[in-house]
Amino acid sequence: MQLTCTEIRAETHDVNTYLFESDQPIDFIPGQFLPLQVEIDGDSHSRCYSLASIPGDNRYALTIKRVSGGLVSNYLADNARVGDNFATLSAGGEFHYQYAQQGKLLMLSAGCGITPVYSMLRARLQADPDADIVFVHSARTPADRIFPRELEQLAQAHPNLRLCWVVSEGAESGQLDGQLDARLLLSLTTDIRERTILMCGPQGYMEAAHGWFDALGVDPERVFHEMFAPVSGDNGPEPASEGAGHTLTVADKAVNIDGSQTVLEALEAGGLPIFAACRAGVCGSCKCKGDGEKLERTSVGPLTPQELEEGYFLACASRVTGDMQVTLP
Repeated sequence: MQLTCTEIRAETHDVNTYLFESDQPIDFIPGQFLPLQVEIDGDSHSRCYSLASIPGDNRYALTIKRVSGGLVSNYLADNARVGDNFATLSAGGEFHYQYAQQGKLLMLSAGCGITPVYSMLRARLQADPDADIVFVHSARTPADRIFPRELEQLAQAHPNLRLCWVVSEGAESGQLDGQLDARLLLSLTTDIRERTILMCGPQGYMEAAHGWFDALGVDPERVFHEMFAPVSGDNGPEPASEGAGHTLTVADKAVNIDGSQTVLEALEAGGLPIFAACRAGVCGSCKCKGDGEKLERTSVGPLTPQELEEGYFLACASRVTGDMQVTLP
């Protein structure tokens, strides 16, 4: 599929929304992402970006934050222009509207993690205008809020939608000053145990939120989330030493891998066919199966506990500690 950029909107100083027309309809569920393919200096790079759109919109919107050291996000921020063309693959992602279709919702987001949650919010209100929803977004400053005008309009049109802005620096009238924590969250949603929780944000925010839910007695089965950045390697096992060489066997082909390489890097170097969109342990497109006891993972992305138990892992976010048989999807 081919996308043509028709508009670029500056949401904040480091976040843009890129609006596209497509040469063919794109089938997606609110909350899913598109694997955008970007040519930089003659090389093709794929990254997954959540859609801010819902089905029926006349354009497809991707909201993208400039990331320090981010190759593709920085290239788009500095170079993308109206009229540019980009290739994309089918939409993907397991964090989507299936979790938001019924019941009372608590929707939490921080930073650019608002994008898939915003899409699901729009879809739910379109299907059920009277849905009971609490939407809490955390931002560093008032100017760092994403979609403020659109969300305020939704809240005005739907009295059943309670919109809360939590701003850590320079909060203005109508905004909560400080950072979200369990006590504040409970004050906003006294019935939190009755709500389905959908959230997306950076790693630290997500880890803190799970702590709040534990403290408040929220059933983990009611919590659904997506991280928009990979888990830091500092929080996982130390990678094997660069001198440690092992062998990956895929069907009847063997490739070498050293301690500095991810499984993805080794498979690509060996010419094996594996697709990876985000390359950051988020989207799950490079899911493989192997021996979990020989893996060091820095992210499990969207993998379920059952998949982890069965030996599935993300090739882009895993290294090995021994020779291993790998099954590609």
